[in-house]
Amino acid sequence: MTRYLIDIRLMGPVEREVRALGSELAAAFSLKSRIAVPHITLAGPFFCNDEERLVKDFFQVCTGRPEIPRYTVGGYGIFPASRAVYVAMEPDAVLRRFRYDLSRTIAPYCTLREYDRAPADTFVFHATIAMKLDWLTFQRVRWYIRNRAPVVHRPHPVRATLLANGATVCEYDFTQGRMLTAAQARGRATRMRDTDMLRAWDDKSLK
Repeated sequence: MTRYLIDIRLMGPVEREVRALGSELAAAFSLKSRIAVPHITLAGPFFCNDEERLVKDFFQVCTGRPEIPRYTVGGYGIFPASRAVYVAMEPDAVLRRFRYDLSRTIAPYCTLREYDRAPADTFVFHATIAMKLDWLTFQRVRWYIRNRAPVVHRPHPVRATLLANGATVCEYDFTQGRMLTAAQARGRATRMRDTDMLRAWDDKSLK
């Protein structure tokens, strides 16, 4: 059965800083495979037998937003039960509602976990840095990041991505207001557009 995940792909300086932090922890604590790819999970991992319906519902929920979802980056947090360390993400009301509507729409036919079904105001938005650590390493990493400077957030295009077994099925670009195929999402034209947008936002933040 196919394993699905819906997330927000981090991009630009935020993605590079979170990735650099993961590499820093990997080198300091020999974490190797315990470092996560930078992203904000919206639902999953979960299983589903009807990908066509999932893609259709994903598209409809994405296009039903009154505004572009946004978020800022907070400090750091931990999940003691799974011994994970993460960068905290602060969503706006649009992103909170989007995540909740998405969960509620696909819940009848997807194997969502309990945390995926959390109410809109209690779901913890985050980007995992390291996970499934042994107890001692978890305590050491937890202490290590306690006084570390937080990730600096800069705006970037917000996209919700649907993945199947780790491969992109499709990606909705809220800035453009359209669905992208896997090829379009990783294509040259999109990369150039993203680069121009990131540069323009970066220039504004430096003024």
